[in-house]
Amino acid sequence: MCSRFENKETGESMFSKFEKDFLMLNIAAKDLKQINIAPNDDILVIHKNDNEFALKNFSWGIKFPGEKTPLIFNSRIETITSKPYWKNLFKRNRCIIPATAFYEWVAMDKIKIPKRISFESLPIFFFAGLYVKIDDGIFASIITTTSNSTIAKIHSRMPVIFNREEGIEYLKSDEESAIAMCLPFDDSVTMRIETAEDILTVKQKEFLKGK
Repeated sequence: MCSRFENKETGESMFSKFEKDFLMLNIAAKDLKQINIAPNDDILVIHKNDNEFALKNFSWGIKFPGEKTPLIFNSRIETITSKPYWKNLFKRNRCIIPATAFYEWVAMDKIKIPKRISFESLPIFFFAGLYVKIDDGIFASIITTTSNSTIAKIHSRMPVIFNREEGIEYLKSDEESAIAMCLPFDDSVTMRIETAEDILTVKQKEFLKGK
């Protein structure tokens, strides 16, 4: 599960770091949210464009026409492999989404506290994703899988996470090879789980002071 994440890289900083890989820089004039990024927010996305890669802004969450259709901001890899529509979308429209951390909420007594999850060895990493064009918009969803042993302590699912080389390989690979990459994150890489101080509400802060 991933309902909030952080990306403190900007379009310009991403472009300067990976300039040799990117075909274009197509970043909206407005500033993008950097912490507590939520579904429906605009996000940075990298996708394959012919034999090169493009850095763009998509909206987080796929909403198909119809009043009762849910916003699909996470896509289960199990659904992608079993449903023809999603498997075809995965084949044609894969993307990776840069992040510097993601959040999960942990119940403490009767209140939920946000935890910030990051990696010392990966100051920037990438979520596996897919996207779809609907009318005039382009919408992305983060692919999730079962949790590794670390995240399993707080949630049963986690986003599929890649380093830079894995992310590029995911975009370049054929459909079946890319599906095979959508696994729980390697348990041998240390994950930092700490209270997400930057996004605590007043109520959460007061609760933690009393602990």
